[in-house]
Amino acid sequence: MTQDNTTVTEVSVSEAILEDTHLGHPMDTRTITRTIPTSVGNLAVHVTGSGPPTFLWHSLFVDSTTWAPLRSHLVAHRLLISIDGPGHGASTAVQRRFTLQECAAAAVAVLDVLDVTEPVDWVGNAWGGHVGLVAAAHSPDRCRTVITIGTPTQALTRRERARIVPMVWAYRLAGPVPPLTTAVMNVLLGKDLSRTHPQQFQAVSRTFRQSPQRGMHEAMQSVMLHREGLDPLLPRIGAPTLMIVPRADTMISLEQARAAAATMPHAAATTVDGAGHVTPLIADPGTLADVITEFWRDPGRTVITASADLP
Repeated sequence: MTQDNTTVTEVSVSEAILEDTHLGHPMDTRTITRTIPTSVGNLAVHVTGSGPPTFLWHSLFVDSTTWAPLRSHLVAHRLLISIDGPGHGASTAVQRRFTLQECAAAAVAVLDVLDVTEPVDWVGNAWGGHVGLVAAAHSPDRCRTVITIGTPTQALTRRERARIVPMVWAYRLAGPVPPLTTAVMNVLLGKDLSRTHPQQFQAVSRTFRQSPQRGMHEAMQSVMLHREGLDPLLPRIGAPTLMIVPRADTMISLEQARAAAATMPHAAATTVDGAGHVTPLIADPGTLADVITEFWRDPGRTVITASADLP
């Protein structure tokens, strides 16, 4: 394994646009970025803050800049480790299909390189939630808690595949053309965010349009089309887990999340406002941060309370 590269960076343009400006404190703009070789390519890892370690893995189609609004609410008391997944952001593209297990192993390798031995609080958005659940199942000593945001645990249904396969092939042939980009953004952000948060919408859209086409296509096949259902793994996850569902997310319902959580030893599901996987991170990061930090303060109590709220 080659030696990783380390740089100190300022906030990117996308992060600055996504940043929530209504905060009582400025965002910490000093971030250490390291390029760490893994089995799924050289991954860009961004480290900021200090305190208990938190691992952030983003959704498919975007990159770690989507954490910027939420990060500002957490950085004062946390060591935040955010990663650009393979084929996304500043990470290299994998020229083959890869698995969630490989992604989870890469995350553990990153923690080893960073010399983070304390179990982390994992926060994963969609794809990142999948990786977190797999990591918690296979490396239980590395995860103190797991939070998923907009993360369906089942594989695609036939109906979903019938709708998504043409989109993947269209992307392979034509790249991020406007109709395809619009369809992807509607799933990630909903149809209203372009009106209510136009700058943030464009910043998220830009991360998709600027991704290397070959690497993004491989990622789309690997973690969307050919992703296996995670339900068999769930009973093995002992870490307290909170599944957060955006209310209008078209890919997962609160009922599905509650059913998945019921198969786990210490898990619950809850909901926040949002029309897509990424919307809660952009539209109302303060509320999302409150849900997350309350869970971290007392994971067991949060799980019991959320479970008691079942109808």
